[in-house]
Amino acid sequence: MKRSTDAILTIATSRRVLGWLLAIAFGFIAGARLFAQSDSALGLKRLTQDQWTIITDMPIDREIESWPKMLDQALLTWCQKWSIDPAAARKWPLVIHWIGDRKLFEQAGLLEGVPPFEDGLQIADKVFLREQPSVYYRRHLLLHEATHWVMYRALGGGGSPWFMEGMAEIEGTHRWEEDQLTMGIIPGNASSVPHWGRFKRLAESTAAKRMPSIKQILRYGNERENRMDRYVWSWAACVYLRNHPVYGPLLGRASAAPLDYSMKLSEEFEKSLSARWDWVERDWKLFVDDFDFGYQPESNLVALEGIAPGVSESGLSEFTLDTDSAKGWQLARCFLKAGEQVEIHAEGTYVVRLANQEAWESSPDGITYEYHRRMPLGKLLGGFVSTETSAPLEVFGVGKEAVYEAATAGWLLFRINEPVGQRLDNSGTLQVRGRITSSRPR
Repeated sequence: MKRSTDAILTIATSRRVLGWLLAIAFGFIAGARLFAQSDSALGLKRLTQDQWTIITDMPIDREIESWPKMLDQALLTWCQKWSIDPAAARKWPLVIHWIGDRKLFEQAGLLEGVPPFEDGLQIADKVFLREQPSVYYRRHLLLHEATHWVMYRALGGGGSPWFMEGMAEIEGTHRWEEDQLTMGIIPGNASSVPHWGRFKRLAESTAAKRMPSIKQILRYGNERENRMDRYVWSWAACVYLRNHPVYGPLLGRASAAPLDYSMKLSEEFEKSLSARWDWVERDWKLFVDDFDFGYQPESNLVALEGIAPGVSESGLSEFTLDTDSAKGWQLARCFLKAGEQVEIHAEGTYVVRLANQEAWESSPDGITYEYHRRMPLGKLLGGFVSTETSAPLEVFGVGKEAVYEAATAGWLLFRINEPVGQRLDNSGTLQVRGRITSSRPR
């Protein structure tokens, strides 16, 4: 009987303690919200949690209340990435100005000494954000500017302009699901990143023949003209270079702390690439051709250096290549001289998926039920990379057979015609055979 009474008392006591804890917790939350919603004379509100302070004239809803938790996770990721002491990083304050009506912040004296900006800006321990057309893009901008802040705090600066903006774009492109943050993603589709528009801008720039070389990107300055194009190309260059098996380690050394905001990083990195610029630019063209929603560097990024020279020295007049339907550009052992022709034949079947994720069996001629880049889905494509680095990547349809003539010397590559984000779940290979038919001596 005593044991039962003790158990009842224990349960009752536990319930009282739990009730007190819940009351304290709800009281804290209510107090925080009350503090967040206490208006100043100008209608500005302030929300403070740990090292994060948000000042805004906009309504503070659950999304905004989740920002401190999201930034906590971001900071931990940055600490791991850049070997920062988390205890030290927790002492760095950040004040976020989320601006709906700029005039209210000007009247409050919060924009004194702040230069004009279109969307976001970071100055020391302050970031300034203009309201954005989607919740996703607002978070993207916050993480972009917070990346500038943590690099300023931990590394001394963000590096040369292209690297500073490219890294902020990488970290800003994120997934926030069930209160879990993943940064540095390459989105799988446009619907998951509303108003982000990076791939659209890249495609428009490429179609207008405004694709910059890597050397041009490394020399970007801070001018405001065509700013968003420069940000997008800086992002693409950072994805390409950081994931490249040859150039990634070189960039890692050039971008090691301490950093500043000068052109020093670019100059050191450019110097490390001095003997291999042609290969850097060739791989860059192949990367840009394939870079789109769902891109995965490990199965799509091409590294020609060290492979292509051996192909050109082999003197082969015939080649066979087993082309993986799930991968990007794949190099054939065929080097063409200017004016030489090659007969190409392909056979085999492989499985591709339509936009509705229905699996179809394809041949090298592709599936005319669905098209990509104005050619049948799954059709075998050829690519020609010229030894002349100023020449663009040439992409042509092959199908079951084709004849290609090289205008300049260069290398042949092959892949199937399908959006890069849909290729990963393909299965099967096709055999590509080629024979140089011109009479020029080899």
